[in-house]
Amino acid sequence: MSNAADPACLCGKCTSCVIFNRSVCHAASPEAMAQLNRISHVRKFVRGTVIQGQGEASDIVGNIIEGVVKLSSASANGDDHIVGLLFPSDFFGRLFAEESRFAYEAVTDVTLCAMNKSGFERFLIDHPEVEHEMLKAKLDELDAVREWAAITNGHTTMQRVATLLFVFSRRSRNQQRDHADLSSPVVHVPLSRRDIADYLGTTPETLSRNIQTLARAKVIRIINAKHFELLNASELVRHSGESREDLERIAAR
Repeated sequence: MSNAADPACLCGKCTSCVIFNRSVCHAASPEAMAQLNRISHVRKFVRGTVIQGQGEASDIVGNIIEGVVKLSSASANGDDHIVGLLFPSDFFGRLFAEESRFAYEAVTDVTLCAMNKSGFERFLIDHPEVEHEMLKAKLDELDAVREWAAITNGHTTMQRVATLLFVFSRRSRNQQRDHADLSSPVVHVPLSRRDIADYLGTTPETLSRNIQTLARAKVIRIINAKHFELLNASELVRHSGESREDLERIAAR
């Protein structure tokens, strides 16, 4: 579904793309940009769509323009476990692999700048400056995964919840668009309580108790199940058990 006239997508004028400066594409030369314009197209997926299933042929890659995608892996007994989240400007899909190791599901409505995987692999060979940027991005992603593993393994549930809320407060886009009357930032967590609990390695009941504790302490105000007004960012950092610098670094990846 091509949309070359849309300035908010990578298949049009890339310098006008809303994620251009945060994606790997910003390293592309004018020649490389022209080639990206030719091989990319915009695809939209409604919330709940499995964009690519675990074990399916890995045939598309690209950048997320809008929305949030969750990565999950099915265990031997059939249970699904969330292993990661992708936000706008994150790279979607697995290069240099025949099949997808994870399932990619649209948590919200998602707009994806999609490219044929083999075509993009050839593009990287022709344009090493973008391949270099891709390698840096993947190394940053690996560092973030390791840091998140340390948090989930060595921290209390409260610390994990506070960290998650801080990360979403930084990474969720346009959080105040529907709450312009509020003076404090609104954190949008598009996952269900069950998904959040799975991601944090806890139960929905324990998760709810910790959210209520933060609300009673006036760190957050619960607007609804997926929106929270952030009242005291410093206290949220304190509850996370991490430094603000470390949290900012995790959220930036």
